[in-house]
Amino acid sequence: MRRAAEVLPRARWAIVALAALAAAALVVLPTPWRGQLSDLSPIDTADLERDAALRADVGAADAGTLVAVSAADEAGALGAAEAVGVRLDALVKEGVLPGYASPARFLPSPATQRARLAALPDATTLAARLAQATDGGPLPAARLGAFVDEVQAARKDAPFDRKALEGTPLAAAVDALLLRGDAQRPWRALLNLQAPEGKPIDAARIRAAIAAVPGAQVVAIKPELDALYARYLRQAEWQAALGAAAVVALLALALRSGRRLVAVLLPIAAAAIIVLAALAASGAALGILHLVGLLLTVAIGSNYALFFDHLRRADAVDEDTLASLLLANLTTVISFALLASSQIPVLQAVGAVVAPGALLCLVFSASFIGRPGRAEAHGKIAA
Repeated sequence: MRRAAEVLPRARWAIVALAALAAAALVVLPTPWRGQLSDLSPIDTADLERDAALRADVGAADAGTLVAVSAADEAGALGAAEAVGVRLDALVKEGVLPGYASPARFLPSPATQRARLAALPDATTLAARLAQATDGGPLPAARLGAFVDEVQAARKDAPFDRKALEGTPLAAAVDALLLRGDAQRPWRALLNLQAPEGKPIDAARIRAAIAAVPGAQVVAIKPELDALYARYLRQAEWQAALGAAAVVALLALALRSGRRLVAVLLPIAAAAIIVLAALAASGAALGILHLVGLLLTVAIGSNYALFFDHLRRADAVDEDTLASLLLANLTTVISFALLASSQIPVLQAVGAVVAPGALLCLVFSASFIGRPGRAEAHGKIAA
């Protein structure tokens, strides 16, 4: 480690040239900061693809695209969902959609319930129809008297609402598709659309079909979430930049020397630029987790730079200190390299930035700051 600290300063201009080349590559290459929200999922990409294939096989709705309708109350939202359902049924018959899920299938609107109750025949009519339907069959109409009585009792029932489903398995199904409103927010019904096998949903066709339903709109979940994530990433980048500026200001106050400040900042900046350029050249889409990794790299690298700045100004250097510094770095690099080799995107993103970044920060700190004190090897450094 002592020998490396003496030799590496000779390569500082080569490192400067490499960092300049990396900076130029970042300017020329497309921006690597284009990560998506799905990158934050701890689930392996292959498992996500398998899940999508299984959902398509069983005809499950596509959570990425849905129709949302809003109304002032529960009844209005369910009625609007039924109106949209009529139009979607036509698209299903045409083969545009394989199917869809609607809360109105589990909980019809009060108007639909009243219409169905009104369609139930009276006892005389029902008895006559049963006699005709069972004529010559093994089950005589006289055995169905209890059925006639239950139908007559049902005719007197009032329409039920979401509260009537409390404690039943249908409650969870309805709550997933019917969002409660209040004084500030309207009620919303969601209709999840099933995508055709191997094809995307034709959102324009859906939008044209439901245009006549007030308050209905097609919502593409994934683009909306990706747009929100992109805005959050931009905000995080600005906040990280402001934080970096604050760190520079604190270092300037502590070091009280422009030359020392530049020497401390150069290895950190060069390591970060080179790592980012390498990831950009590899085609990686960087997101918020890569930014977290970059912040960790800067935090770790600043420690190395300050260590070497202190060693350079010391009258003597303890070789145990240099060995400890190298051991700490290798431990960090190996730990994050294991994360970088993970199949889980969340871990891989952080490890891919910190592992090479931490190693470069140590090497560049030894290169830019200069050789440690040249007194006897076993002298001690002040704490």
